[in-house]
Amino acid sequence: MKPVITASGLPIITAIYKSKISLENFLIALAIIIGITTQLLVFIMHKSAFKSVSFSFSFILWVASASPVILATIIIRLRTEVRQNLEYQKNRIEKTILQLEAKALRAQMSPHFIFNCMNSIKLLIQQKEEDKAITYLSSFSKLMRVILQNSDKKEITLFEEIETCRLYLQLESMRFNNRFHYEFDMEKTLDLKSIMVPALIIQPFIENAIWHGIMPKEGASTLTVKIIKTDRTISCIIDDDGVGRAIAMQNKFIGSNSAHQSKGVSLTQTRLELNNVLSQRHATIQIIDKANGDNESTGTKVVLVFNEE
Repeated sequence: MKPVITASGLPIITAIYKSKISLENFLIALAIIIGITTQLLVFIMHKSAFKSVSFSFSFILWVASASPVILATIIIRLRTEVRQNLEYQKNRIEKTILQLEAKALRAQMSPHFIFNCMNSIKLLIQQKEEDKAITYLSSFSKLMRVILQNSDKKEITLFEEIETCRLYLQLESMRFNNRFHYEFDMEKTLDLKSIMVPALIIQPFIENAIWHGIMPKEGASTLTVKIIKTDRTISCIIDDDGVGRAIAMQNKFIGSNSAHQSKGVSLTQTRLELNNVLSQRHATIQIIDKANGDNESTGTKVVLVFNEE
């Protein structure tokens, strides 16, 4: 296993590289000087009193004159390899930094998610609905176990991600007295356990749909999570029939739901960009504003597309 390059090791690598380059420059210059001097000596010998020297001795001198050139070529080759090695180490350092940034974003995501669930339990207790609070707490404990199991994972199976979303939707549906209906739509033959996705990548969009799309709407609503598999891609679709992004933005400005300012979506978009750099998955996010024939908002659709590995 290759050692992990940390930021503290970068100055040492740089110093070693600089010292090697300085030594190489000196050796190259020395080789060139020796080569020129030797060739000049051979030239003088052939043009002066040393014309009578044997062929073997003359051949040795010519080989000696060519040796510095060979040495210089070898040194240049070594110098190129050192540069390539430094570039490799630099890329490893940058990749390590990206991994740390992605891990830090996941660390921010989980506390945010947990806080919302804890707040839901608190509200049920305040409303003296002990039975619902107990049921909610039981579901919340299952959710906590899932989150803790996946907290140190860069990627999890799509099955695990969907189960997390099921628990979250169950908790929110109970807290809001089944004000909205939710469903999962996916092919029965689809093997969710063989598909890897970034951890907690779908849940923030479900959360956003509930708080900013469904909750401001009067009457019952529906939220659908759909999984579609093509030859090389997996599409995760979060579809709601809420008020839409335009009205949600207006509500934000006038202070509606001001106590709930979700950062999940922006964090998820940043995580997905980092994940694309690290894994070359070329994942994309598309947010579609749905509308009817009268150009009235009928909700929002979010499409996450992942390339299969």
